[in-house]
Amino acid sequence: MEKITPDKRYQDYEIDLYDLWLVLKKRKLTIFLFILVTLCLAIAYTTMAQKVYRISNTLILNQMVETIKHSELTAAIGDLNELKIVRKEKMAQLLNMHVDDLNKIRNIKASVKKESSVIRVDIETLDNSAGIALMEALPGYIQSVPSISIQLEMEKALARKNMEDLKAIIDNPVKDLKLPSNTVVYVPSIDLYTLKEKYNRLIVTMENMEGEQLVSFAWKTEPPLKPFKPKVILILSLSLIMGCLFGIFIAIFLEWITSARHARELE
Repeated sequence: MEKITPDKRYQDYEIDLYDLWLVLKKRKLTIFLFILVTLCLAIAYTTMAQKVYRISNTLILNQMVETIKHSELTAAIGDLNELKIVRKEKMAQLLNMHVDDLNKIRNIKASVKKESSVIRVDIETLDNSAGIALMEALPGYIQSVPSISIQLEMEKALARKNMEDLKAIIDNPVKDLKLPSNTVVYVPSIDLYTLKEKYNRLIVTMENMEGEQLVSFAWKTEPPLKPFKPKVILILSLSLIMGCLFGIFIAIFLEWITSARHARELE
C-alpha cells in the first residue's frame, strides 16, 4: 500500500515564509531606518510646504430672474482661474482687490449642488483675508460679466414694461372696455389683489437687480480653522507605508546579495 506523504510544495511554501520572517527579523534595523527617513522627509515637507486654505460658501440665485441659468454662473466663476493670470491688474481693479492679494488665490471652483438650486463656491488661497475678499466680490463680479449683464438688462426692460402694464390695469381695470362713464360694471375675472401682488414682486425684483442682488450668500463667509493643504495625516500615513515597503524590499535585496556572495565563496 502506497504511503501518503504531505505535498512538498506546501512544505517549501511554509519554509519560504519562515525564512522571510527570519530575514525581516535579521534586517529590522534597516527597515526601521527606512521608515524613519521617509517619516522625517514627510515631516519636513509638511512643515516647509505652503499652507493652502479653503474658503467655502453657497450662492443663491434670485428665483425671480428666470433667464440666467446656474451653468452660466458657474462658468463665469470658473473663468476667474484664467482671467486672474491673463488680465491680472484689470481683474484686481474689477474685484476691488490688490494685485498681491489676487496672487495669493490658487484655485476657484463653482459647482451646482445636486437636487438643489444653489451654487457651492470653493476658493483655495494662501491667505484667508484675500480669499474672503474675493468671495465677497463675487456677486458684483457676476453681474459685470458681459453675457450675464446683457441678459440682466433685458430682464430689467421686460420687468419695467410689465410693471407699466400692470400699473395701468390696476389704476383703471375697465379702461379698455370703452364703456360710458356712468355704466356700473362688475368684472369677476379681474383679480386686483393678484395683480397688485405681481406688481409688488416686480418691484422687489427690480430693486434686487439694481442693487446687485442677482445672487446672495447663504451665510456669512468665515475663515477656516486649519489649512486645507498639505494634508498632514495623509502624507504621514503614506510615508509610513512607503518606508515600510522600501525597507522590506531593501532588506530582502541585501539578504539575497549576502547569500549569493556566500554561495560563491563556497564554490
